[in-house]
Amino acid sequence: MLKLGKVLRLIALAILSGGSAAIVFAAITLVKVAVADGIPTAEAAARNAPLFIYYSKVVLGGAVLLGLGEFFELSQRKEPSVETFRKFALFASIVCIVCVGIFAFGIVPPMEKLLPDLRTVKETHEQFQHLHKMSEGVFGASILLAFASLVLPVFSKQATPVSSTQTESKVLL
Repeated sequence: MLKLGKVLRLIALAILSGGSAAIVFAAITLVKVAVADGIPTAEAAARNAPLFIYYSKVVLGGAVLLGLGEFFELSQRKEPSVETFRKFALFASIVCIVCVGIFAFGIVPPMEKLLPDLRTVKETHEQFQHLHKMSEGVFGASILLAFASLVLPVFSKQATPVSSTQTESKVLL
């Protein structure tokens, strides 16, 4: 179960950090290209909104995998205390899961409801922009937290490689 927890955790963090960063990069690029082609920003945003709406389900799945991975890994640890960097990584994972929940359940559904009138109703566009600004912060935080959770365990004492002389001495004993 410890290996399963680590695998689930790494897959989830890859999706939540790298995959999410790639989606943001793609959306920014697509909007810039559309605006350069003369399409109004509201129209370009309306065209890209489904990308984030569908991806919110992917990151939600990633958050569930991350939660399961962290649970499996913590439940199978042999040592009673957890290394400081691992504690920070666990904290980052938990806050990342919360951010993904806020994004997937609190921000995306209202944005999806506003989408049909986004191009035509000015008040809808303003509400959408407000939700979009909130989503930038929450989604950006989830990406950074996932990356931190991915990288922090590298600095723990358990992550340091064992030298070949230490390995050879254990074999001889």
